[in-house]
Amino acid sequence: MNTEQILKYDIKQCLNLIVMGKEAEVTEGWVRLKKLESEPVYGQLNNYEAILRETLNDEIRNVQEIPRIMIWFSQYLMDKPFNVNPISNDIATMLKNTEISDMSHLTMILQVLLEHSVYLPESMNHSKLCEAIVISLSTFSMSYDPKKISEFNDNAAKVENFLKIVQTKSKNIENDNLIFVCLQTLYRIISDTKQKQDPGPGLAAVLQVVEPSIIPQAVNWILSESHSDAQLAQALKVLCSWLQKWRGDRLSIWIKEFIFGLEKRHKYSILIEVTKAKLDIMFHALSIPVTRQNVSEIIFYILKRQGSPSLFPNIVRNTQMVLSYLTKEDSKSSKECIQNLADIMKILMLRFPNQCVCNNLESCFPVQPQMHIVKEIWNEPVWVDEMEEMEPVIESPKTHLGKVGLSNLGNTCYMNSVLQALLMTRQFCYEVLMYKPSGKADDQAVLKKLQNLFTLLLYSKRISLAPTEILLASRPAYFLPGQQQDSSEFLCHLLDLLHEQEKSATINSEANSSNPKYKDDREISDISSISEEGASIKRWTTEEDLSGSIVLERKTQSLADFTQGEDLAQIQQLSDSHSDSTDSGIQSVGGEDTSTQVPLVHRVLGGKCKITYQCAQCDTSSHNTDKFRDLQLCFPEEIQENQEVSVQDLINYYLTPEKLTGENKYRCDKCTKLCDAQRIIKILHAPTYLILILKHFRYDFDTRLRTKLRHKVMYNESIQLPVSTPLCTTTESYQLYAAVVHSGYSMDYGHYFTYARDSKQNWYKFNDSYVSQTTFNDFKDLKPPDTPYILFYEKNVRFEGLYDEEKPELSTLSKHLQELVANDITAYIEELRHQAEKSQRGRYNSILLRKNENSDDENPPPSSCRGAVNMPASRFLY
Repeated sequence: MNTEQILKYDIKQCLNLIVMGKEAEVTEGWVRLKKLESEPVYGQLNNYEAILRETLNDEIRNVQEIPRIMIWFSQYLMDKPFNVNPISNDIATMLKNTEISDMSHLTMILQVLLEHSVYLPESMNHSKLCEAIVISLSTFSMSYDPKKISEFNDNAAKVENFLKIVQTKSKNIENDNLIFVCLQTLYRIISDTKQKQDPGPGLAAVLQVVEPSIIPQAVNWILSESHSDAQLAQALKVLCSWLQKWRGDRLSIWIKEFIFGLEKRHKYSILIEVTKAKLDIMFHALSIPVTRQNVSEIIFYILKRQGSPSLFPNIVRNTQMVLSYLTKEDSKSSKECIQNLADIMKILMLRFPNQCVCNNLESCFPVQPQMHIVKEIWNEPVWVDEMEEMEPVIESPKTHLGKVGLSNLGNTCYMNSVLQALLMTRQFCYEVLMYKPSGKADDQAVLKKLQNLFTLLLYSKRISLAPTEILLASRPAYFLPGQQQDSSEFLCHLLDLLHEQEKSATINSEANSSNPKYKDDREISDISSISEEGASIKRWTTEEDLSGSIVLERKTQSLADFTQGEDLAQIQQLSDSHSDSTDSGIQSVGGEDTSTQVPLVHRVLGGKCKITYQCAQCDTSSHNTDKFRDLQLCFPEEIQENQEVSVQDLINYYLTPEKLTGENKYRCDKCTKLCDAQRIIKILHAPTYLILILKHFRYDFDTRLRTKLRHKVMYNESIQLPVSTPLCTTTESYQLYAAVVHSGYSMDYGHYFTYARDSKQNWYKFNDSYVSQTTFNDFKDLKPPDTPYILFYEKNVRFEGLYDEEKPELSTLSKHLQELVANDITAYIEELRHQAEKSQRGRYNSILLRKNENSDDENPPPSSCRGAVNMPASRFLY
């Protein structure tokens, strides 16, 4: 070991005694270090910087010695203007790794940094040091001792001064970056929802560094980031908790801008949560003269915005407490506070007239409220707690399950039930919410209105919504207003509209493109077939005339093909209008699609099948590959009504090869005559969501009504769908998640409602305006005339990209949809305010008026969709 190495070792030993030893050892270390300075070879040591860096990165117990060590080393260090790793980075590491119990130790270190430029060269990046200082500040708590409070504030001011100087020195290099790093670190600390105690108020020194003119932009940056509501609430709670301790003027500006930003984004639940948590602290700060100026504007703004009755008793209690302090203090600020409280409490007493806690409150004030101020505040918006906002005007508040109902607009349960089932189809709902319509405003009117409705169904605070716009946009022209209609027919028509409008909008937007994304479905679905001899035939054609047939064959007509009071010729036209595959019982959505972008309906609900017709006489086969979006399942004729059949049985029966004989013979183009044949349906591609329509009805040609079959059905919670591949047949598993139920003995009258479950296996019953929680057993126990009609099954796979909860974060939706929700909440709050005003003029009259305006929604069943279930004679719709 050479002389330099020995000297370096000795210095390290001295430093180790200083930073790790007890008091006597620290003294010994400094004495030995001073002796080493007198050694002749001491000045020849060239690696002082490395020794300091090692010391700063080692364990340190005596942090109070660090300033003296830094001063000692400063005389031996050289300025390195282009050093990419300044010593300030090692100091940052030391601050993060060392427990500092006294803020004065931190400020002493920072003072040394300022006095010795070798540690803070202006050309260096010191963002790591600033980040470490912010983290260290958060660990210091404020004592209740007045003398120590003063010392705490003095030290915080020194930290603030240091940050400002570093920011100024870095004016042309990293000024904005330093502010960003400090604020980003501060927000990360104060928004931590897992912290056991609030970070210290010394952190407010960081807020003092930001100029008031920049604070609104900084707050907007925080709110515009994808932070959760819980984090935003935690951050604001921490800021408010500092009000009674911090003396600086910037904290109150930050809190006000934070409140304004949340209010602008209609985050009322956060504001109410913070108010409930920090109301006592803010009132206490109002009673202290030195903090009153900063807190008064904030608390008065919060109080006049309150619309939550549950907070009122706490406000009254705190008001009485703070009045006892203010009335004893004869000062200008105390008198202003008393007057402001008198004005605001008058507002709250008018706002919550049924609260008995305020009987003698007015007599506590030495001044009268200023009525012109009261009137001004009365017209300002309020924050309403959605869970109790109906309390002033409803006798028995309804339980809000997080699900929103749909008002019946006059026998529109057929539509409401389908819409709720589609809403609970998670991927379909997600695709609709995230879809960005292209083309002209009218090209995708149905999709846009469905997107608006789904958004409000997920985020509205109302109990129910009126689906007027989607009804007007999607109701078929042959659906007469006010009459009962078929839910499966509406579902088919709605999905047709969505598909056609999306395709039309895409074609229009790419009219000048040589490679349009979508081709016409009918152009693609031309059918050709090859016989065993190689001859080509165009297609099988049927001679079956349903208008003359007495027996309704399986795999022929959709339930939607039979409409009330129509001739059979019209029935056939209706069938053709929404299905290209009535022969197979498959609801077709077009032929092969060679587009690069799969339309929404196809993407989520679409499957692919192959229908084969084989002539029994010449063995010629015709193959038709088609897409479908639902399977319509008939009951086998050999199954009696008293026999139980499962949904799985109906699927297996549907896929069983069918002999076409007698009246069902098909014309073979090769044989040029009607021949016996066999029809085989194979599923080539299983849809993500499988829709099954159970054909519970048969058409009575004498009465021209659809009578209901009374088969006993076991509604399987899970089913298997056989899928044919080039090599073998596999199965796809599905789970039931929704079912549209028809209640009634005939399709010419009755009622529809929906059972559906969420991703957490909670089942709900959607009955127009009313949504109630239920169980799967309740669904399985349904008895006629309540019969599941449309079943929705979900493939047992993990859907990548979907939201984890029942709905995505509102901030991930388009600005248009966010504004739609915000406007709905604002309108709802305004309606609640009007209701409260009515209740003040006469509670009884308000309730009567409410019932008269919406009698159908007050008394289930919520529409005149049906007569009494046990009285089938009540056939007529009112």
